[in-house]
Amino acid sequence: MTITADDIDRMSVEEIHQLIAALTARQNDLELQNADLRSLLECHERLFEKSPIGCVSLDNNGIVQRINQAATSLLGYSSQAVYNSPLKAFIVDDLQNVFDGYLESLLNNQSAQPVNLILKNQDGDPISVECLGSSGLTPDSQEQICLVFNNISPFKESEKKLNETISLLEENIRRKTAHLTESNLALKRSVDELNHSRHQLLEREAKLNSILNASIEGIIVIDTSGIIVSVNAAVENIFGYSAEELIGYSVNLLMPITMRKKQDYYLEKYLRIFVPKVIGQIREVEGLRKDGSLVPLDMTIAEFPLDGMQYYSGIVRDVSARKLQEQQEKEHLEKLAHVTRLGLMGEMASGIAHEVNQPLSAVVNYTQVCLRFIQNENLDLEKISETLKKANQQALKAGQIIHSMREFVKPRKIHRSTVDINELIYDAISIFEADFKQHLITMRFELTKNLPCVIIDRVQIEQVILNLIRNSIDALKELPQFTQRQLSIETSLNPLYYIVVRVKDNGPGLSPIQREKILTPFFTTKASGMGMGLSISRSLVEAHHGTLHFNSKEDKGTTFYFTLPTEKALNGRNPT
Repeated sequence: MTITADDIDRMSVEEIHQLIAALTARQNDLELQNADLRSLLECHERLFEKSPIGCVSLDNNGIVQRINQAATSLLGYSSQAVYNSPLKAFIVDDLQNVFDGYLESLLNNQSAQPVNLILKNQDGDPISVECLGSSGLTPDSQEQICLVFNNISPFKESEKKLNETISLLEENIRRKTAHLTESNLALKRSVDELNHSRHQLLEREAKLNSILNASIEGIIVIDTSGIIVSVNAAVENIFGYSAEELIGYSVNLLMPITMRKKQDYYLEKYLRIFVPKVIGQIREVEGLRKDGSLVPLDMTIAEFPLDGMQYYSGIVRDVSARKLQEQQEKEHLEKLAHVTRLGLMGEMASGIAHEVNQPLSAVVNYTQVCLRFIQNENLDLEKISETLKKANQQALKAGQIIHSMREFVKPRKIHRSTVDINELIYDAISIFEADFKQHLITMRFELTKNLPCVIIDRVQIEQVILNLIRNSIDALKELPQFTQRQLSIETSLNPLYYIVVRVKDNGPGLSPIQREKILTPFFTTKASGMGMGLSISRSLVEAHHGTLHFNSKEDKGTTFYFTLPTEKALNGRNPT
């Protein structure tokens, strides 16, 4: 139905307003359609071929590298006829310079405003299009231009037909009514979906609560003031409190008394400054049970926002059983180390006996000289005094050797102290002086001065050094009689602030099979060895947070080296 000027004159103001509103709505629909067409430019690459809009990919010279079905349909050519051809050839002559300038703008700025062009199809008919492009780099770093052609002829036709929609005003009102009805139905469906989502949310919450309560780790959620918001069932097993006794109270209730004294620090500065640095890390802490006993814990902290507020969740695991096992393993390791020390002392018995025999022989000689001086009619008290001093010094030396043996072999508890590693090496090496002389071994020290001290069990690390030196001596004894035998000990500080101790010899080295098994328990290269020395040495070093390694080549010698952390390295390893 066509609406004439007379018809419009006969319309009421309300009808004219409705007519204008319908025209505006139709115009908005057309604009939205145009915006939708432009938004298709951002579609993923896999939609290229299926896109209803013409898409063309060019290289930086404007040569067609790829074209989709919509573009070939628009031009009326096959994709083979267009591929590897300059796209400019399909644009009317008057606009080719405009096209060249547009491509240059894309290459310089990666994007540009749309430009209107006229294409020539296979039949020579002009086709008005709106061209929108962008440029970028391909995965192989080649420049690429992507163009999208929107046939605006139908759009112009749509604008023409817009005037005809005036005659369809009544039909449009009916459609709007139907659309409103459909919207009401959609709203009802949305309400139903919301109720369904709420039901699913409740189900998920119930499942999550069941999972949390079944967890063996305690989960405690607190706010930024340190007030406990929620706990799971495992917290009661770990701390002995029920949920009602914890929720709403300060988390200090679960801290040792020494920490409670720092309440302001923990609840304000601790949560604000320290906690963000350890989020996601596992830390060892102590908790306070309801009965007043302490419980060792592994704790991980996480932070999350909820309703504009920040919360912290602490996941704690009772590690009492693990700590007990670690203590038992340490005691067992100490027993094994004691057995190894006894075995090592047995191997060094002949050398030590020779060392003790020397001062004892000197004591006998000096006392015999004193007896001769006393039997002389003219007593020379000065010579007698000097001789007795020498005898005293030799007796003290023998006593020191025996004392060192007793300290080394007797069972003892682990006791860590601050030790200068170079001094420890000098003390340990003195036991082997007789072996060096007996087997003609040249000893060389390359000890870095002013090394930082290490916090270690002195006897355990001394045992590691003795084991490595004894192994080198045994290896050097295998060399031919007149071959030069060299043993060196080196110390240094690596970039991670670990002390590195190296024991190097020029012995026969290790075969490939020996290198594979040398650090495994019960494997030995000695006829009378137990195969536990290196295994225990590695365990002792690892108990001090260090590592033990070796390098060896046949006929080139062997180097065993181990690391020990300095106090600076330990602080970096366990931040506080």
